[in-house]
Amino acid sequence: MSEVSKKQKNKKFKFNVGESLFFIFLVILAAYIFWRSSLFEVKEILVQGNRSFTTAEIVALSRLNEGTNIFKVNLSRASDKIKALPLVKEVHLTRRFPSQIIIEIKERCPTALVPVKNGFAEVDKEGVYLKPGKISTSGLPVITAAKETITDGRSSNGAGFQSLVNSKAAQAIKPGQVFDFPGLKIALKVITALPNEITTNLSEVHVDKQEQIFLYHLSGVECRLGRAINITQKGIILNQLFSQLKNIHQIEYIDISLTDSPVVKYKDGI
Repeated sequence: MSEVSKKQKNKKFKFNVGESLFFIFLVILAAYIFWRSSLFEVKEILVQGNRSFTTAEIVALSRLNEGTNIFKVNLSRASDKIKALPLVKEVHLTRRFPSQIIIEIKERCPTALVPVKNGFAEVDKEGVYLKPGKISTSGLPVITAAKETITDGRSSNGAGFQSLVNSKAAQAIKPGQVFDFPGLKIALKVITALPNEITTNLSEVHVDKQEQIFLYHLSGVECRLGRAINITQKGIILNQLFSQLKNIHQIEYIDISLTDSPVVKYKDGI
């Protein structure tokens, strides 16, 4: 190759490299200007799935602000702030370009009440303390557990109830933490497996030391379920009995420990 050809080739190569670098610079500059453009400022923050909190409350807690560049929003930090709420089980934040932030919330649902010092605590099916609750307004059954066996299956509004209230665990627990005492998991399993028609009419679910389950209906009827076996089937049978039996207030107890031979015991003299 002649010297002239080599010089022309080198000159062309230098020109191409310089041209390419200039083009890359222009692309980066355009991207930077585009990225800083008001087009990508957050103009709307949508909250979905919230029932216990308003949109304004969730947005305020997340510390997200309209006008912030959507690329600069720290979704992980905002999610952690929202998940600090005991009632919130899951949070998902996503960017919807060019200017929306979507906050999707899955809340915990109260399942029962647990007696604590000076009142009651609402818990979900996992035993998480959601917030203080009241029997008169919650419509939730109270879960109680006996420290000692209650041989006659009576309501635990006596020794068992007091043993739970006075326990250090019950006094120290705070919203967002998990209750853990004997019988709780069993009671929650029972409540979630029973038909809604039954659970909405329960005043108490009691688990004794032998893990025998006693339900107390708002009518005053005691329901003996035995151990936590075939609960769904037992719930169906119990629901059928309540729909078929007459003079419910005259029933002393219903025993469905054995699903193939339920027993209905009426009060003495009836």
